[in-house]
Amino acid sequence: MFDFMLYRVEADRTLAISQPAHAWISGQLLRGLDVALSEPLLLAGEQHDIGWLDWERAPSFDLATRRPPSFREVGAVVHAPMWTAGVERALSAWGPHVALLISRHGGRIYRRFGLPFAGPADAEAIQGYLAAQAPREAEWAAAAGLDQAELERQSALLAFVDALSLAVCGALRLPADLEVPKAHGAAGVRVAEAAPGDFRLDPWPFRGAGFEIEGQGRPLPSVGFADDAAMRTWLTATSWEAFSARLAPA
Repeated sequence: MFDFMLYRVEADRTLAISQPAHAWISGQLLRGLDVALSEPLLLAGEQHDIGWLDWERAPSFDLATRRPPSFREVGAVVHAPMWTAGVERALSAWGPHVALLISRHGGRIYRRFGLPFAGPADAEAIQGYLAAQAPREAEWAAAAGLDQAELERQSALLAFVDALSLAVCGALRLPADLEVPKAHGAAGVRVAEAAPGDFRLDPWPFRGAGFEIEGQGRPLPSVGFADDAAMRTWLTATSWEAFSARLAPA
């Protein structure tokens, strides 16, 4: 469900999009929803991948694909500690409410997409993360005054915009059915791409008749990198390029 680095394929280029840049798009989507949201939730939406900052500055090199690997090639033994570090950064920077939502988002991903496919070592890393975070999440929820229903609503909203951002960034096969929480339970939203960069949602969960999001990525060379050194030169020397996408009702 999530890649360390996302790849958006366009007609004349392929953009590598970092996890923090993908989270920025999630934040834009969250702010556009037709529902009142708290500032800690909005901030968590924009920063939920803060744990990947160090990795994105110096990713590993996948010899088979000749580019940075996706999550499917990197186990939880590597990324579970990164989630923990991200939660710690959020706690020290913004306090327990934001840290709680980021911690729960990691746990939600692991429960839904991690454990069913994990080998023994990765499963142990995931279970360790979940066990360590559970009492802290309970403490932070109490400190923030969040009951279970409101906490689940906020977590589900973050999961919805995260998945929709993945679609915009080219990491989710479309059409797809996503869940967005409503006043009395979750409702399905069908997401399709009518044309490149033109996304249609049914039903429409945002304010207004449509809006545009923007992002930044690094253009990949038409062929893979010759070696790890070439990839690292690309990371430091390549200019960022903008992209945009439009979302509208189906």
